[in-house]
Amino acid sequence: MKFTSHAIKVTKTARYLQVGSLNDTTTEVWIVLHGYAQLVTDFIQSFECIVAPNRVIVAPEGLNRFYAKGFGGKPAATWMTSEERELEIADYIAYLDQVYRQCGLESFNGRIRLFGFSQGVATASRWAAATSMRIDDLIVYAGELAAELTNPLAPQLARYPITYVTGTSDPMISAEKAAAIQEWMLAHQAKLIVFNGGHQVVPEALMQLI
Repeated sequence: MKFTSHAIKVTKTARYLQVGSLNDTTTEVWIVLHGYAQLVTDFIQSFECIVAPNRVIVAPEGLNRFYAKGFGGKPAATWMTSEERELEIADYIAYLDQVYRQCGLESFNGRIRLFGFSQGVATASRWAAATSMRIDDLIVYAGELAAELTNPLAPQLARYPITYVTGTSDPMISAEKAAAIQEWMLAHQAKLIVFNGGHQVVPEALMQLI
């Protein structure tokens, strides 16, 4: 059967969470991107240890929700799948730009840090490479930069200081793969933070980041 495929733009309601408010005492803003099959309401709890009067945390949620286990139970979110991937990437780049503007960050003079966890790392790296919004540094936590941006490193990403954070016993990555990522990161002057633990955001690592 023959068919043609078409794409249309639609209006979608998206969610982001914010801890703190942007004011004269704010010195830094963290934009934190969750991993695969997480909800932002759960993910943001991991950052409680770094909440401070001078720090605002903004946590957007992936545009796609689904049931992580079968046909019911607790929903989860993802940034994209392989289906129509280029359109999904374009959608979340536009979405993150809009969150940035909505939070008033275009006129903010303090530090803006972009934090990606797991799947959120690829999302963060693609946005950082594509956006015209100011970002001061990129935190790669338990994940990899988008493959199409790393060999060679995209010039747009080369402008950001990178910190790579990894656990000693992350079940989502083999020892060989972990070693290869660390080697790449060090070759590109990234700062390295290794914590005792697996595939989760832990206070020990966050405290080193601040």
